[in-house]
Amino acid sequence: MSENNRHIATVDKRPFFEKALTYGAHNDIIDRAKIQVIIADGAKGSVQIANFFGSSHLHTDLDNARKRMVNLISLYLEDACQGNLEEAAISLRDNSFLSHSRGGNEMLKALHALPDCAVFGDVKSQDVKSFQDERTLIKPYSLSAYRKERQTREEDANTLAAATWFAKSMGLPRSALEFTSAETVIRSAILVRAAGADSFPGRNAFAAQLSTVRIQATAVGKLKIAKKLLDDVPEEYQKICDKIRREIEKHDGPLIVNSALGLDEMRNTVELRYFVRESGMDDVEEFDTLMSEEWRKVTGGKEDPFSRLTAFLCIAADTRPKTTISEAEAKAITRQVRQRGFNSEAVASFIANAAPFEMKDNLLSLWEEEFLPEAAAFMLDKDDDKYVSAIKFLKENCNVRTKSAPKTKASVAK
Repeated sequence: MSENNRHIATVDKRPFFEKALTYGAHNDIIDRAKIQVIIADGAKGSVQIANFFGSSHLHTDLDNARKRMVNLISLYLEDACQGNLEEAAISLRDNSFLSHSRGGNEMLKALHALPDCAVFGDVKSQDVKSFQDERTLIKPYSLSAYRKERQTREEDANTLAAATWFAKSMGLPRSALEFTSAETVIRSAILVRAAGADSFPGRNAFAAQLSTVRIQATAVGKLKIAKKLLDDVPEEYQKICDKIRREIEKHDGPLIVNSALGLDEMRNTVELRYFVRESGMDDVEEFDTLMSEEWRKVTGGKEDPFSRLTAFLCIAADTRPKTTISEAEAKAITRQVRQRGFNSEAVASFIANAAPFEMKDNLLSLWEEEFLPEAAAFMLDKDDDKYVSAIKFLKENCNVRTKSAPKTKASVAK
């Protein structure tokens, strides 16, 4: 290796305070008299800090207090002087030593005062003294780590403030937000506006709003929430609200426009990301019925087991579901299942995705445990080549429309 390619890298891990003090002394910014004042103030401050966190009578506590003070001063100086050693040395010369320590402590207290998550009513994990104890000795902040944490907490505070603004503007009481993620509140507020509504939804309204937004999105092939819907939002909240608007388009949009995904399943997937007001049990039952457009479309509002089983049978035969079939259709379905078998998975999927929540288990049991075994015995019996037994079974368990007998001359004469 040539001499020109030999480099020695040095890493100065000294606290910023020590670097600034050394720089000031070497460059005639800080004289010996000032250094003596700093030493005296440092001793006085160490006793105060030791008493605050423990005892000034113990050598360990005094030594830890010295380390705490150096960490506080380093944090404050590097932040205030933007890492410039000359400016830091001048600050040490022109201001009291303890004022720098207090400055670092105020930075920690200001950070602790900010929320550490964007959840309403969340209790802080540490009281301020425990936080100071940890962040002055055990895990002292570097300036970059402090600024990163402060930025995160300021964003959380801004998110909480934006959610509070939406709640107030839409008449939602603060008590309704306890232990609620602020982001879910903003998401719901944006969805409300996109659906043309004016209040935060309960479960029923949330289903209706999703349906409205789905219809709008399907018409253009993707979910697009107009940015102008947020024009009245205060400027300080615009950035976080626009970010969440774009996240809804990106992450929830594909689910909303996916017509193969039942409204029920889609709601279950996205609901946790939105704020939905608590509802009573009556509302829950009404919601589950309201929610499934596909269920209403297939059953036609009929709730008797014969209509349901007829629809399930059609789905299992891969034909368009109906709640009443003709004898000819019953025979065609029987031929279909003899050739391909029952597509029971399709029925189970339909029930899981479309049926009202409280009915899912009973409907699946009706199909898989009660109807299907007996249906297979009759409908897959190839000895029944005229479909006599199969049709009889279907007439007893499903809605099979019987062809009317032709009128005779005798009956006409009467």
